Amino acid sequence: MRRTIGIVALVCIVASFCFADADEDSKKNEIKRARKELLQLQTERKKNRLETDKDQKNFKAYTTRTAERFAMIKNETDSINGQITVQKSRNDSLAALVNSANARIRQYEMSQETLRKKLLVTCDQLTIHLKDLPPMVRQNLVASAALLKNELRNKSVGNVEAFNRIQQIMARAEETTGSIQVSQESSPVAEIRGMVYRLRIGAFFEAVVNLKGEECAVWYASDSTGWRTIEDPSIAGEILKAANIREGKTMPSFVNLPLVADKMKGGEQ
Repeated sequence: MRRTIGIVALVCIVASFCFADADEDSKKNEIKRARKELLQLQTERKKNRLETDKDQKNFKAYTTRTAERFAMIKNETDSINGQITVQKSRNDSLAALVNSANARIRQYEMSQETLRKKLLVTCDQLTIHLKDLPPMVRQNLVASAALLKNELRNKSVGNVEAFNRIQQIMARAEETTGSIQVSQESSPVAEIRGMVYRLRIGAFFEAVVNLKGEECAVWYASDSTGWRTIEDPSIAGEILKAANIREGKTMPSFVNLPLVADKMKGGEQ
């Protein structure tokens, strides 16, 4: 019995020593693990401190750059605002010049419109005077005046050009006063049929005579029809003779031409 108890006690003592050794190893392992964790923690804290310092430096540099950028932007903004002020002043000056130019343009347009109306009146007056010319010359001149008047109404011709064309029409009308014209064509007088000679002298005389020299008519501006027939073969012969002289078919000589008396059928030499 005592032997058994001794064995049991021995076993317990051995077991206690085993457990003590086991606790000691566990503590050592725990200490190693704690030291390792502490070392890692110190390493991380150092790393974090370095990163924090770096972040602070970067933030400080960013703050400096941002402040410089803001200062530069402010200067640029002030410069732009100054330029805007200067440009606004220029625009105001330019607007004043444009308004002044527009006013002058409107005034010019009004003066041009007034001149255009005066040119229209001049065309009407010119047409009235042209109708007193002999038919051989007035037709083209009246047509030219009517065309010019229509273009002035439609504003398709400038005032300067219109003025020049009026001068040209007047010059052509003036040229007729010193010219003689002969043509052979269909009779413009209803009482005389067939082909006739038309003779115009200056701006005061025009007559027609048939090719046989038997019938004739003299233009007279104050007559309602413009033409007056003359029932006198001798006068018709004189008109035919004058036409032949003008065309070089007869030797030059004096010719008695009729001057029409107002409200008379027939004529006076």
